[in-house]
Amino acid sequence: MNKVPCRLALVTALPLLVLGGCASHDGIGAAATTPASTPPVAAATPQAAAQPHALPAPTALETLTGLQVAQVGLTAQGGLVDVRFKVLDAAKVRALLGDPANVPTLITGDKPPLMAPHHALKGARFSTGQVFYILYPNVRGAVHPGAPVTVAMGPVHLGPVTAQ
Repeated sequence: MNKVPCRLALVTALPLLVLGGCASHDGIGAAATTPASTPPVAAATPQAAAQPHALPAPTALETLTGLQVAQVGLTAQGGLVDVRFKVLDAAKVRALLGDPANVPTLITGDKPPLMAPHHALKGARFSTGQVFYILYPNVRGAVHPGAPVTVAMGPVHLGPVTAQ
């Protein structure tokens, strides 16, 4: 069996997966850098949609916990809920999320809470200003666009945030 085409595909795709699939980013939708000779992109292009957007000022509870819910959005044709968090204070986040009882769960309406995968925070290292995400299975379509979603971490409840 000839394995050359498979190896070639893997070598070609792996760098894209590594660069594009990181679980943490320094900014939301961090834009790719362009050479100085490239003119700026017009606002109507898809690249402009990837520009970082400003988050509202953190609430008192977000400041107290050191964690801000930056975005709740549906992906994978509604099968996954992508929740983005911004670390405001790394020490506070480590104290909160270091306890396995405080793994973030999603609460929407009267539906059962959505649990994060068991490995969601395994090996996580938090730094101030970092944005990280957790992908939740959207069991029975619990979250839909426009739905208010609360993120619960033990006794702490952040939100509600409107799902996109």
